Amino acid sequence: MFNLLGSDFFKSNPARSQPSYLEKADLLLLQKDWVGKVLYSAGSSSQRGVAILIRKNFNIKILKQQSDEEGRWLAIDAELFGIRYTFMNIYGPTADLPGFFVELSNEITQFGNSYVVLGGDFNNVRNPKVDKTYTWGITRPSQARKAIEVDLVDVWRYFHPSDKEFTFYSHPHISYSRIDYFLISKSLLSITEQMTIGTILVSDHAPVGLSLRLGQLSKLRPTTWRFNSSLLKDEQSVEFIKSRLIQDCSYLKKKSVQHLHELEMDIKKMEKMHSSQSDHSILLELNKLKAKYNSIFQKKAEYTLFRNKHKYYEQGERIGRFLAENRRHRHKCYIRRI
Repeated sequence: MFNLLGSDFFKSNPARSQPSYLEKADLLLLQKDWVGKVLYSAGSSSQRGVAILIRKNFNIKILKQQSDEEGRWLAIDAELFGIRYTFMNIYGPTADLPGFFVELSNEITQFGNSYVVLGGDFNNVRNPKVDKTYTWGITRPSQARKAIEVDLVDVWRYFHPSDKEFTFYSHPHISYSRIDYFLISKSLLSITEQMTIGTILVSDHAPVGLSLRLGQLSKLRPTTWRFNSSLLKDEQSVEFIKSRLIQDCSYLKKKSVQHLHELEMDIKKMEKMHSSQSDHSILLELNKLKAKYNSIFQKKAEYTLFRNKHKYYEQGERIGRFLAENRRHRHKCYIRRI
């Protein structure tokens, strides 16, 4: 079930929360009551099939629809509130078929949308330690299964990092597992209202629900800012920008010096503690502080070197000037006699 702005966009149904074993003619029977449009992908046999149901009078524009011939996945390129999304419903294979997940990843890439909502029965346990009650003999998910999850987040696990809830019960193995889930783009997490797992009642799968407020996304989209280059022709504007940059640079420099001073004090404090206690944890913390201190100085040295290179590059006779500067510097530091 996928709920949008209080209206059911993907309504709870076997094809959405679990594999559908309906024929093509039977899928059309779903178009009643609240359902305004039925998008489906059904195989030649009655073993698999997926569907997406869209509510009546729902303002959505379907730009493109793709599916496979076996009824394992259905993807749509849709526009909502002026923003394009990729919605996909899948029924993953029970066997390890790398080509299936590679195909899904390619389809998502071809749509080229930044916002993706992918849900269905993956027939795959993501983390056996927390997503299954009986883990004996379980192999780790293949890299092909992980390929589709790049840049996508398991919504339920994100909001319930350690909870154990399951969506499927296997009678032959007498075990529960979580194999039905939603993967969405990371940028959609901020507008996620609810992610739920229902009760296993009629079938051996539980309904999985996701609620997003996609209408808010159009308000949250960052606007493109462009600098008004005509300000560079105005002397007052240039002076104002220059003075402000000088102030900011001065503030950042003071802040950096203060930070280094605080690090030095912390290092000195940790050294005293370690000399009196010789605790390994204190030594680790001391090494972290020293590494941070050295990293700051390394960045400063790199910046100084960059500035020097730029200076000698801009001014003529680069090699001779560089050597002359070094010679003058050494001459100033030279002690003739003691």
